[in-house]
Amino acid sequence: MSMTVAAEARAASAPTPALTVAAQSRWLCNGVAAAPDGTLFLGLPRFPDHTATPSLVRVEPDGALSPFPGGTWNAWSRDGDGRETFVTVNAVHVFNDGTLWVVDQGAVGGQAVPGGPKIVRIDPRTGTVLAVLRFGDDILPAGAAMNDLRLHDHMLYVTDSGLGGLIVHDLAANRTLRRLSGHPLLRKPEGAAQKGKGGRILADAADRHPAVASDMIELDADGAWLYWATPTGPVRRIATALLTDESLTDADLAAAIQTIAEIPTIGGTAMDTLGNLYLSDAENRRIAVLTPQGRMLTLVQDDRLVSPDAICIDGQRRLLVPASQLENLVSGAGGDDRTRAPWQVLALPLPRELAGLRLGEAVTGRSPPRGLSNIHGIEHVAMTVPDMEAAIRFLQEAFGATVLYRHLKLTDEPLTAADVGRINGLPETATLRGACQMRLGDGANIELFQLTGIARTEAAEINDIGLNHFSLFVDDIALATERFAAAGGTLLEGPNDLGLNETGAGNQLWFGRMPWGTWVEFMTFRSPLRYDAGATQERRFPARG
Repeated sequence: MSMTVAAEARAASAPTPALTVAAQSRWLCNGVAAAPDGTLFLGLPRFPDHTATPSLVRVEPDGALSPFPGGTWNAWSRDGDGRETFVTVNAVHVFNDGTLWVVDQGAVGGQAVPGGPKIVRIDPRTGTVLAVLRFGDDILPAGAAMNDLRLHDHMLYVTDSGLGGLIVHDLAANRTLRRLSGHPLLRKPEGAAQKGKGGRILADAADRHPAVASDMIELDADGAWLYWATPTGPVRRIATALLTDESLTDADLAAAIQTIAEIPTIGGTAMDTLGNLYLSDAENRRIAVLTPQGRMLTLVQDDRLVSPDAICIDGQRRLLVPASQLENLVSGAGGDDRTRAPWQVLALPLPRELAGLRLGEAVTGRSPPRGLSNIHGIEHVAMTVPDMEAAIRFLQEAFGATVLYRHLKLTDEPLTAADVGRINGLPETATLRGACQMRLGDGANIELFQLTGIARTEAAEINDIGLNHFSLFVDDIALATERFAAAGGTLLEGPNDLGLNETGAGNQLWFGRMPWGTWVEFMTFRSPLRYDAGATQERRFPARG
């Protein structure tokens, strides 16, 4: 559906709740991300005259800012290596996997730092660095600058605001493509000027104007369309399926690009599940909404929105807006730094509608459920074995399975029916001695149980009806179990929060029994898992959609 703005489209506004201050920083802040439990993280770039910064901080419950994740990551010095420290953080995000993604441009004052350019994925609860993505010169040639990113299932998309271009990384296949490198449709249009409040053209002391290439990036809820813009506009888009088709040249891709809308100077964007595109309008100090029908509406306007930057929508439908003051940096204010501390992150509860237009939820990289697609497939199967460690060795040797974590070790206190029977049906005569989660190739994960107090010591034969249980990975555990019960299934107590290695906001399970006695477990995950030291893989989750 085209979102081209019609000539007669005009700005419209509607009453909305007032902006409130969600966080304040004594360092320049241009990005914010919200973890599943609501904890905020701020991106603090190392810009000229603003090099004394921890780069990334967590906002504590009392409003204090803590360098995150700590250690060397927040302690880069000008002559230091950038491999395990943040150099210039330019984007922070939390997507459906519940982890914190950080884009480090890895350059200061236009000079690349050895090992600096990278994407870092962090557990927001523990600060554990889960992965660091680095790319070679074929993906990040000289002059490239990773700017922002979006995730859909296993596909990661990154803009290059230095040369202009799109980086497409398949997390499952560990394969990366650079597309449309340096193409004019990915660069600032000739004659366009980046502007501040009231249309003031930004320039430094030598009257040089910023020339930022492809910067803002969004994906629609299905991950089918990728949108981008330079700060001066326009907004353009392309089908993501084309970007991964290696038979297509850049010329082929350029011919498929759609120009969506001419826009004022912006600092950031967000998109909701109904296709509304939110724009940080730096010229008018407002947040505008570009609708799928091509209307431009004003959501909120406030003088505190000085260079509103990388906005996001959190899980509670709050719009979070850092007022970065970038128009007051030396590069835009004639060589003078006119920024003033503190920097504020402002928040606005999204109304359900604006000028008669429905507003949606945050786009998080998870395809919206459609009918039966709320159930995505079997996530794991479970087996009770007489000797858990012997079974682990067999599965490793026979099939190359890997241990993810032992969430109940044989040295731990056993669990009884009083502890877990109401949740998973453990009978009063039995005790749960051990539990382990393993991964087998690219199929369902395998969970092992070791019990005592049970009569049989061998697995069920083919003439025995029923499995131990199988588990379904779902988006909405209440919806899935409601359908299950309506069809004749019996539910135990639930939903139940997961514990131990699986503890996290939104991580839940709910057991039920089919009419003939087979157990089924519904599971949903919103927060990252904690893996044992030495684990070489992550737990597999079925693809959505």
